[in-house]
Amino acid sequence: MAGRNCHNCIYSMCDPERWLRSLCVGEPLAPQCANHPFWPGQLHDVPGVPCRNYRPRPPAPTGENVKRIPLTHGYYAYVDAADYEWLNQWHWRAYSNGYAGRYEKRKLIYMHRQIMRPPPGRIVDHVNGNRFDNTRVNMRNVTPRQNAYNRSKHVGTASIYKGVNYDKRRSKWYGRISFGKERFYLGYFDIEAEAARAYDRKAVELFKELARLNFPEEWPPERRAQVYAQRQKESRKIHGKSKGRNRKDPRAAAGKKRRTGRRRKRAMRTRSAVPSSA
Repeated sequence: MAGRNCHNCIYSMCDPERWLRSLCVGEPLAPQCANHPFWPGQLHDVPGVPCRNYRPRPPAPTGENVKRIPLTHGYYAYVDAADYEWLNQWHWRAYSNGYAGRYEKRKLIYMHRQIMRPPPGRIVDHVNGNRFDNTRVNMRNVTPRQNAYNRSKHVGTASIYKGVNYDKRRSKWYGRISFGKERFYLGYFDIEAEAARAYDRKAVELFKELARLNFPEEWPPERRAQVYAQRQKESRKIHGKSKGRNRKDPRAAAGKKRRTGRRRKRAMRTRSAVPSSA
């Protein structure tokens, strides 16, 4: 079931026996969730409309070149067919942080790091957010700061979208994004999705291909290229203005040097004119 709904949330679950019984009697299948704001900590039927705690379930890779390696607790790790025989010689486990790993000589080795072998100062980023998807097309070596650009939405925020919050005083949605030490406010919106789209555009402008977007299907490579070019053009203008302001006038520098020399000469004459005490 495609789209933003409770069936595609990572917190939803479905009892197989209940699913089969509903299928036999022709009843609609309602997912259950224990992370809904109305029933926190209680497994309860949810209506299907995503709540503010919604987090999309990461997609699983498909294709003939994708193999599955069984993990503990009923999970699978997805790898390329070329890496399957090499990786399947070890017994891999699913850890609570969402990664596949194993121990060798009392040292924890993660599957994604063994495949990518990141250089010092780099870590492995999973493009689609699925930490069990260890296909090479889904991984890239990045810096810790770049890895933060691809983080998912924080749990417990007012909106189901990343970078969107709600202002109760104005009764409006607003977008917000941080880049380094800078924080950008993207305006107020009556519609929640419009604030999310404003965040997406700014994220593409700042983070480029590393951005985690709310509507990635709306950002094909051609549209991204247009935003990159516009951002580069604006940065050149700003850099040119600041460079012009900081450029020193050689005539002003020569005048300052002459005035400094005159002051030094006057100070030396004053010292020589003062009589020495007997």
